[in-house]
Amino acid sequence: MMKKEKKDHPLCIITGTVVHGRGIGKFTGTPTANLAPALETVLPENGVYISKILLDTQTYYGATHIGTRPTVDGNPDISIETILLDFHREIYGCKIELQLYHKLRPVKEYSTFSLLHRQIQKDCAAVRQFWGIPSASSKPGAELKINAASRTVSVNGQEVYLSAKEFQVLNLLHANPDAAFTKEQIYEAVWEEPANGCCHAVENTVFQIRKKLRPFSGEYGFIRTLTGYGYRYDPCR
Repeated sequence: MMKKEKKDHPLCIITGTVVHGRGIGKFTGTPTANLAPALETVLPENGVYISKILLDTQTYYGATHIGTRPTVDGNPDISIETILLDFHREIYGCKIELQLYHKLRPVKEYSTFSLLHRQIQKDCAAVRQFWGIPSASSKPGAELKINAASRTVSVNGQEVYLSAKEFQVLNLLHANPDAAFTKEQIYEAVWEEPANGCCHAVENTVFQIRKKLRPFSGEYGFIRTLTGYGYRYDPCR
């Protein structure tokens, strides 16, 4: 039986090992940690939950999906997938404790990955609000402003000229502060063609963005490199 919802008392606790999933989360820019629960684990009803994750001696926070994945495949098996906020480590094979605190919504099918991604952003925002975690764009540091309508960028009030592709790459990362993108994903989203393993254009574009922003932002480069993976927006780097 589910316990009454409290921030200091989880509704449900699930322990298990992080395993490889199908990697579908990466297509929406939101890679997930897939959990294989311990034997005889009793799962709560399907849905998306605000969660706390205990890994080694550290505590992390996230949004956990329990149920089938109607938007991405027709597999009837139940999966447990968690998006960890501000976290980008390889933890396959690690044992974690997953604490569920509040059910955000039921499992739902979306007609496109774009709509699913938009909902995931809302879920992550709800997690931040529940735990009082500031979003990446609200952390202190140099102030970056992007006007998508006029396609202009300014840092601390100083307008910075970016080429069309530079603007698109920065805007993609800035608009999705809780998401990490592979170079392939960025290339296909901005250049609108298959990456085919050639991502030098993305690397060069990110280099140019940093080069143009740093004269106005000092130490802040706004784009974090995730070694072996890709990039994410980060105003405090």
